[in-house]
Formats: sequence, structure tokens, C-alpha cells
Amino acid sequence: MRNPYNNNNLKSKIQNLKLFILREIRLVWNWPAGLLARLRRVAPERLLLVVLALVALGLWWGAARLLPRPLEVTALSVGDGDAYLIRAPSGGCVLLDGGSRSQAYVGEEVLVPNLLQLGVRRLDALIISHPDADHVNGLPDVLGALPVARVLDPEQPDDGTAYQQVVAICKEKAIPRFPVRAGQQIDLDRRTRLRILAPGPRLLSGTASDTNNNSLVCRLEFGRTRMLFTGDLQAEGEAQLLGRTGDLRADVLTAAHHGSRNGTGTALLDAVRPQIVVISGQGGEEHPHADTLRRLRDRGVVILRTDVHGRIRLRSDGTTWRVATFRNAAGR
Repeated sequence: MRNPYNNNNLKSKIQNLKLFILREIRLVWNWPAGLLARLRRVAPERLLLVVLALVALGLWWGAARLLPRPLEVTALSVGDGDAYLIRAPSGGCVLLDGGSRSQAYVGEEVLVPNLLQLGVRRLDALIISHPDADHVNGLPDVLGALPVARVLDPEQPDDGTAYQQVVAICKEKAIPRFPVRAGQQIDLDRRTRLRILAPGPRLLSGTASDTNNNSLVCRLEFGRTRMLFTGDLQAEGEAQLLGRTGDLRADVLTAAHHGSRNGTGTALLDAVRPQIVVISGQGGEEHPHADTLRRLRDRGVVILRTDVHGRIRLRSDGTTWRVATFRNAAGR
């Protein structure tokens, strides 16, 4: 029987390997010379056009990197719930709330696919306005799918399953949690900040819904543009906010409690004077309510609804807002 590992066989294989390597080296060595020879045969004017096109491409790429980026806020379409992605001009990303009462598996099927589609690979902060399920029950999936630098919330007492899951995941992954109160400020970059306006140092009690009325209220500020987020604030919470806060003006307002009847009252609208109001809800008789819509129409504001427009994107250059909507976004 022939031995496949005899010396003659081995020498032959080594010789073939040497020839192969030498041939590849010659090809690589001769490639620049062949390219130059081909370029010499190209008409000078065509070669000049190619060079100019490459230079223009390089200049465009460099200018695109130097141009200031906009602030971007995206209202994700989650049905009867809230979820807002804030992307600062520096690229930092913050998710404000993420839950739904009407969309099953909202984290797995809506939040995570949308965030990935939008190019989000990590969150610099996860902010919870209050612990109700329609604001938090998708967040355990988000915490499982993406790195999160920190979690901020008013830390209201709550034994809801989804909120407790968020607390447990933060402990397990050693994600820092910080309580937020009126007077604090979160700097997203040198020009972009979130001012916390509510809740106050002492939480409200004895209201129609203490959880809702102690919602985190914050104003996003970039250049001369402002956007006010109101969570599920109701009449009592709005009254306290108006009595404690001097200047509430904002170009964009999120309708409180998904546009329900007992939120976004006339006094708040008069103080904020918004040009645009975003309503995150599933539609129907309550979210948004006809009375709330009438109050908004009476003031001539632009109404944007996730149940009608789908995912809503607002971009600010520091002076004005531009709006785009996406009815068939990921997961919706």
C-alpha cells in the first residue's frame, strides 16, 4: 500500500506551494504597474473628471461631518402608552418611557425593533415618568437588548410587576438608578438639556391619581426651541406645576395622559402656548378625548397623533422644528 506521507509526496507539495506563493507575489507586484498602464490609455479629460469627482466626494464627506446635527425626538407608535426617543446633536440617546396597555409584547415587538431600526445601539439614559404599566412594561426587554448607562425616575412607591422587573434588572446589571425632582437638570451635550419641572420635593397625595399627578415633567431645550413632556399629569398635578413654575413656554407639548379629558387643561395650554401637540394613544373615545381635541383646535395648534400618523419624528436646528411621520415603522 502506498504511503501518502512519504518524502517524495511531501517535497512535491512544498514545491507546489512555493510556486503558488511566487505567482501571487508577482500578481500583486505587477498590479500597480498594470493600473498605471491602463490609466495612461485613458483620455486626459476623462481622467480629470474622475479626479474631480473623487475630490468633490471627499469635500462633501468632510463637510457633512462638520455640519451641525439636529436635535431629534421620535414618538414611537405604541398604542395606548408612551415612548419617546431623544437623540442629541452629539449622538447621545435617551429613551423617555416605554410601555403600552393595548400592544402586547410592546418591548419585544415594537420598542426594540424601532430602536434598532433607528440606529440606536446604546442608551445614555432611560427615563421613567412614573411606574404605570403603559409607561414601563416594555422597558425590561429594552434593558435586556441594549446597554443602558443609567435609569432616572421619580421613584414613586409602586409594586407593579413591570416596574419591579426594571428595578431588579438594574440591580442585576449594576445599572445606576437616580431619583429626579424639580430643579434638577440633565445635560445631554453642551447645547441640549432636560430641565426637570415636576414632581416637587414632596409628592402629591390624596389626588384622583397620585401616580399620574406625580409624573415627571421635563422640558427639552436646544437653542431657541423647547419641547415639554408631561407624562400622565392630571388636573391636580397641572395646578401644582403652574403654581410652582414661572416660565412653561414650549413650541412642542406632549398631551398629558394620552390626551385624556382630565389633562392638558386650558390653564396649562395658556401657559405653554404650544405650536405643536403630540398625542401618544390608541384612538377611540378616551385617548384622545373629544374635549381635549376641541381645546387644541380652538388654539389652532398642529395636532400629531401616533394612532393616526404612526411614528412621529421632530427635528430641531435650534430655531425651528421639522416634522416627518412613518405609518409603517418597525413593529407597527
